[in-house]
Amino acid sequence: MGLFSRFKTSNTLYFPGCVTYFKFNENFELYKKIFSKLRIGFKIIDKKICCGLPAFEAGYEVEARKLARRNFEIFKEQGINEIITACPACYKMFSQDYPEMLPDWDIEVKNLWEIILEKLENKPRLIKNQAMKLVTYHDSCYLGRYCGIYNTPRRILELIGYEIKEIPDSKENSMCCGSCGGLTRINPKLADEIAKQRLLQSKRIGINNIIVSSLKNHQLLNKNAEEFDMKVLEFSEVLAKALGIKIKEKEIPEEFIEEELEEDYDEVEV
Repeated sequence: MGLFSRFKTSNTLYFPGCVTYFKFNENFELYKKIFSKLRIGFKIIDKKICCGLPAFEAGYEVEARKLARRNFEIFKEQGINEIITACPACYKMFSQDYPEMLPDWDIEVKNLWEIILEKLENKPRLIKNQAMKLVTYHDSCYLGRYCGIYNTPRRILELIGYEIKEIPDSKENSMCCGSCGGLTRINPKLADEIAKQRLLQSKRIGINNIIVSSLKNHQLLNKNAEEFDMKVLEFSEVLAKALGIKIKEKEIPEEFIEEELEEDYDEVEV
């Protein structure tokens, strides 16, 4: 039996999103390990179809609706009644746009960040490595501005030991990092300039470490971070490290974790 065989009967779909699955597959695998560690049941299906958000934002509403309908058919064929996703863009699409596009949409879209927070609060012994670092957290436009999720990711980070210092234009007033709306494809130079401005906001208040909850945010900010001698980490990386999940050291700079907790706990009960 494989590592994730215990979840094979779950009716909760883990939908990674195109960017995670096709471009950052290591983070896709990392999230699966995190779910396993936290005892979050999930199911993976073979058919991978875009949620339709890029087409929808580009004005191709008919095509986006076709993608939504096809996804819904696949989900029903697989017996899916709940969805979890760590992709803010997919979360926004499933929770807000699909119900408007599909009158018969009846699949519950779970708030993964609330689930993770609840698991850690109920089982604090799952935290194997305590972070001891001053960081800032950048709000994803999709997760924050569209879905109103600001505090939960911060509470998770604080729970695993991070001290968060807010940069200007955060939470409800957060500044876009430049990665949304297809800007990196249409005008990459402008996207880079916006990302640099966001990094400078952090640099000006003395914060050189930024944590983000979107791989698209991470890709663009990280691309421009070296110029300012800054480090950008995605949520799955710091969470995996806190849970004691082995990952490549190059993904997590050592200075992000300074205090190791005891690891003599019993296996968490299902």
